This record gives sequence, structure tokens and C-alpha cells, in this order.
Amino acid sequence: MNKTNKWIAVIVVAVVILGAVSFIGYNYYAKPKAKGQDITINSSQSNISAVKATRIVSLDPAATATLYALGAYKYVVGSCTYATYPTNNLPNVSAFENMNIEEIYNLSANTVISFNDYQQSQINQLTEEGINYIFLSSGANSTFKDIERQNTLLGEITGTEKNATKLNAWINASLEDFQNLSVTSKSFLYAMCVCAGGKTETAGNSTFDNSIFSYAHLINIANQTGYYQISRETIVNSNPQVILLGQYFNVSDLDQEPYDSTSAYKNNSIYTISSSTLNDIFDEPNFRDIFAIEWLIDQVYGVKVAIPPFPMDLKQNPAPSYN
Repeated sequence: MNKTNKWIAVIVVAVVILGAVSFIGYNYYAKPKAKGQDITINSSQSNISAVKATRIVSLDPAATATLYALGAYKYVVGSCTYATYPTNNLPNVSAFENMNIEEIYNLSANTVISFNDYQQSQINQLTEEGINYIFLSSGANSTFKDIERQNTLLGEITGTEKNATKLNAWINASLEDFQNLSVTSKSFLYAMCVCAGGKTETAGNSTFDNSIFSYAHLINIANQTGYYQISRETIVNSNPQVILLGQYFNVSDLDQEPYDSTSAYKNNSIYTISSSTLNDIFDEPNFRDIFAIEWLIDQVYGVKVAIPPFPMDLKQNPAPSYN
């Protein structure tokens, strides 16, 4: 074979090999994506270990804080408008009621975590692209057991199960310390805000806030279900000994009925959620609600409960600012 024919043979072999590589590569990338899972986590859901979250968009501020506590924050690539802890400069991909689907794609997310009911059409878009959508149901009838279950599941999908176990042990030990406190429970009203018609928006039964009040040895006079407008008559007749004012309550409303006739008003037993960081722990059901209970007991009873030290060493203190 002469030199020219040799070069022709080499070129032909190279083209064949490159063509095969190109064909193999095309076949690989042309494979259909595995469909993502649409998962709702509630009291009946106990295992999502098949999900491995390495690039998370968290649309749930409570979940974001928990991921930070678990040591899994390195996997969070996108956040939402309402997330305040930990402070971050992550891309904002949501302002409820819509997600920025394109931004989620751009961030190469493989998991989206949410506590809101986003449009099913958007959720379907995510799962069709192989992105898991996890809905953390921590609304009505939620308890600290549900929070512990969510901690465990977030630990499972991020490989931080050991820290989740430590976090749950800390929650249980703290709750036991609160329960063992020897004080006489007081009747209580959470005045979140005053609505149209002068009625007060409050947290009643089957709300996570009500669990906080219970552990703080406070008897909630709001005995209807969920968040609702409590009547002026109920406030007067129940005569709460303690009133907690939400961050957006108009304080001037205290100087008139139904508040000015209550024992809480007369005895100056009125406490205010005065900072946004303190407000967040009442709004976001997660491990930080331990600090909400601690704060309420300190305010109402003047008792500082010696809860266990936080089990993880975090750069940003999980306890809120009280000022």
C-alpha cells in the first residue's frame, strides 16, 4: 500500500470512529428523561428515600431554615421572596402564586420544595423535565411530630439523616422542658391583625400556632378551626388574661372595645411581636418554633427555661432577635 492509500485508510477509520462516537453520544442524550415525582409530605407519608436532592430550589422558608440547620444548605441553589433565615443572596425564583419555571431550569434544579399550592400545570412542567416536586403539608392539624417527620425526610433526601436525628432529639428535649414547667396556665388571645368590621384575625384550633400556645401553657380562647375572625363578643366574654399582638396589629385599637375591658389590658399583660425575625418563627412551622415557645414563657411568666443547647454549630444563630 502506498503512502497516499495509507492516509486515505487512516482518514476513513477516523471518520468511522468519530461517527460511532457521535452516534453513541446522540443516542445517550436522546434518551427520554425519567419523570420527576410529585410528592406530598404529610402525616401519612413516611419515606422518600428514593429522592436524592443535590440541587434544591426551596420555595418554603421553613424548609430552607431546616436545610441550613441540617448542613444541607450547600444543595440549595434557589430561594423565594419570603425566606429570611439564613440570610442569603440566592436567586429568587418565586413570588406566590407563580414559580419562575425558566429560572428553575437554568439553575439545573433536580428538586423543588414548597409549602404552597402552586398551579398543577407548573408542577407538571417540573416533573416532565425530571424535577421532583415536594409539597410539605404543614398547615391544618400540624404538630411538632409532623415537623420532626419533615426533618427526617429532608435529612434522607440530602444525606444528613444523623443531623436530622440530633435536631429531633433537641426538639423533644426542649418540649419536655416546657411541659415540665410548673406554672398556672392563663387564658390567651393572639391578635394577628384587625380586619374589616373591627374583627380580629386570630389562630384557632388545628393551627400550628395553637401548638406553640399550648406548650407555652396558654389557653387559647379562639376555639374555632383554622385562622378566622373572632367575634368581639367572644373576646369580651372570654376575657383573656394575656394578649399577643401580631406584627401588623394596630396598637391604637387596644384603647377601645373589645380589648380595653379585658384583664390583659387592665393588667398590662399585652406582648408584641415587634421584629420581623420574631414574626417569622410564628409564621414558619419548623424547629425554630421552639424559640417562639421559649420567648412566650419568658414574656408571660418571667421564666427562662433552660432548654438544651442547639445541637449544630451554625454561623447564623437560629434563635431570633427579640428587639
